[in-house]
Amino acid sequence: MNIKTPKVIANWKMNLMPHQAHDVVENIIDLCPKASSDIIICPSYTHLYPLRDLIKDNIFLGAQNCHDKTSGAYTGEISALMLADLGVSYVILGHSERRELGPYENLSIKAKIRAAFNAGLQVVYCCGEPDSMREAGNHEDYVLKQLSSDLFDFELSELTKLSIAYEPIWAIGTGKTASPEEAQAMHLFIRNTISQQFGIELAHSMAILYGGSVKAKNAGILAFQNDIDGFLVGGASLDPNEFAAIVNVFL
Repeated sequence: MNIKTPKVIANWKMNLMPHQAHDVVENIIDLCPKASSDIIICPSYTHLYPLRDLIKDNIFLGAQNCHDKTSGAYTGEISALMLADLGVSYVILGHSERRELGPYENLSIKAKIRAAFNAGLQVVYCCGEPDSMREAGNHEDYVLKQLSSDLFDFELSELTKLSIAYEPIWAIGTGKTASPEEAQAMHLFIRNTISQQFGIELAHSMAILYGGSVKAKNAGILAFQNDIDGFLVGGASLDPNEFAAIVNVFL
């Protein structure tokens, strides 16, 4: 196990009403009194302001996306500076559900990361392969292409504000989960890639998280893997008891 502080991220996606969000987060806090991990709650934009008063100690607020421009005529978009002004600390970028919306999403990831860094936000950068790439044995090549396209132009010093979430697309919301061995192998590949490009110090200090149908019943064995530093949790993060059980595997 790595000695760095684990991160457990709740990606609520487009779920829960604003009036429900406060109680869910309060329940999570009550159920994790001795948490040794950083807990990042990423609700819909509409929930960010009312949840800001609950942020304390190792509880952080995150957003699920941001625009790559600081301001302008971009109807319906939210800038990284707006998020930072609300007290948001993290933003998820490159999630597969965003990438699937069209080519603009993939092409804008690097600019979004830059905007987030400039606003002082921590970035949770997502990468992962579809089922066809895994079955063909091309999963490492696929992820390497994502990493090189989105991250390799940054300076080493900038990437100290970035965590990577490996999320095999075939395991998101499907009930399938990468085996501990599959997850560890890809996490090690990602860490080695970062080491080769930016140096071993950054590679060892960077948190690499697993996302893909993480639940209380599989979190323990996944957390035991040497290169898994936490989780990006989807559906299970909507249930305070389930999410707390995931957080508490790092006690």
